[in-house]
Amino acid sequence: MMSGKGTLRFFLVFASTLVIFSNVLALNQSGLNVSSTPPFSDGELNTIKQYLFNNITTEDHVVLKENGGGVIRSIPGAVLASPANKGSAFIQDYQFHWVRDAAITMQEVIYLYSKATLAEKKRLRPYLINYINFENKAQKQTSRPGEQTLGQPKYNIDGTVWEGEWGRPQNDGAALRAIALCAIAEEFLREGEEKYVREMLIDMITLDLDYIVREWRNSSFDLWEEVNDQDHFYTKMVQRKGLINGAALLEQLGDAGRANGYLYTANQITESLDRHWKSGRGYFTETVNQQYYKGGGINSSIILGVLHGDIGQPDDRFGVASERVMSSVYYLRNSFSGLYRINIDHAASPPMLGRYPNDVYDGDQNDYGNPWVLATNALAQYYYALANVFLKQGKITVTSGNLLFFQQIDSRLADREAVITQTGDPGRFYSFINALILEGDKTLSRVRQYAVCYTDFSCLHFAEQLDRATGKQTSARDLTWNYASLLAAMQTRLQWRMND
Repeated sequence: MMSGKGTLRFFLVFASTLVIFSNVLALNQSGLNVSSTPPFSDGELNTIKQYLFNNITTEDHVVLKENGGGVIRSIPGAVLASPANKGSAFIQDYQFHWVRDAAITMQEVIYLYSKATLAEKKRLRPYLINYINFENKAQKQTSRPGEQTLGQPKYNIDGTVWEGEWGRPQNDGAALRAIALCAIAEEFLREGEEKYVREMLIDMITLDLDYIVREWRNSSFDLWEEVNDQDHFYTKMVQRKGLINGAALLEQLGDAGRANGYLYTANQITESLDRHWKSGRGYFTETVNQQYYKGGGINSSIILGVLHGDIGQPDDRFGVASERVMSSVYYLRNSFSGLYRINIDHAASPPMLGRYPNDVYDGDQNDYGNPWVLATNALAQYYYALANVFLKQGKITVTSGNLLFFQQIDSRLADREAVITQTGDPGRFYSFINALILEGDKTLSRVRQYAVCYTDFSCLHFAEQLDRATGKQTSARDLTWNYASLLAAMQTRLQWRMND
């Protein structure tokens, strides 16, 4: 149930933050040749943004959640995972503020803010302030004995701890929140608001980072909230990034001592990530010791971890362009290609990805796992991100470790190890770039074909999952993370123009 001033479903248009795509063939002297039609148009991206903002509460956009005979009234800054609540057609409740989902969503809002005009920033700024205030309240809540508030996976939409049975702790949340808050701090510092950053944000950020330092070696649940283990690839990747970004911020503000401490822990996490590489299989695993339990082995969390944990270093052995990451993507994609009927029936196209091959969570009855929209969006974003890295480096190295990855995209790209440079062989170099961008486009086009319209004639809606046989949407409707991941993919697609 929603209430508020004016329309319940509002439409925010930030003209200068739109990804502007030309409808003519993108050709230039260097040889970059990208399809004229992007997977989603400017207007459609505005619609996707609308759906994302519809799931973020404000003073005027209030959610009244029916809860066991009572009502919980949202406070500004709650990011609903989905508007879906328990009912006759759905047995799950997604009307919570998951720390993970909220931070991922807010990073898209921060991106929009960073590209906005002054007038648009004035409209967007309350979303950032509301998020800060919500998380500040959440961090200060008292949890039940034996539980740590900073490891709580989700909160009620009024900012209080949800105390139902769940997988606790989940230690990626604090890291992702720190990453989001650091990004906000950087924006505010550029605007001369150092006082606010020091008085409001630094304590929140260091609270989360100190928690990472204490807890990163201890057991927690994975991002899918199923496996309790000491080693999670995704969690470590975002913890490492949170510490590195936090250290950079503190260094900028003159606290080199604390910054060095965070970097020390980040280096320890980096070393521990090598344990997830299984050379005999050719891919990273989500866990080290539970590779055959649920999603402990090959898992879409690897792509998500690489994207969300990207530290922007070209030689990072866990970065986008790492041959081990490319090999992992190859095997992950292969594991889903023949798994779902909707992939088998579209064998010539990139597959829709699920969470992991032996998944059984379908959002309702736990009968069988399905493709997830956000996981497939991440695959598309990965292809775009890799193209961007190659454009920045001006070089592509084909090795025995990533040859299968390139051949999976286009068998004509390479048949042996090689080094292709932008200046030495521009034609061949750009054939790789074009193939990666096209593969991302084809992947998002697969997602797009399963979008649905509602009875109010609004379209481009995406639920959490798609039925593996029919492609019909299932599980929680209008999943906020879906929209954030789609926007992130399309924003990454835009970067090739900036890099070339």
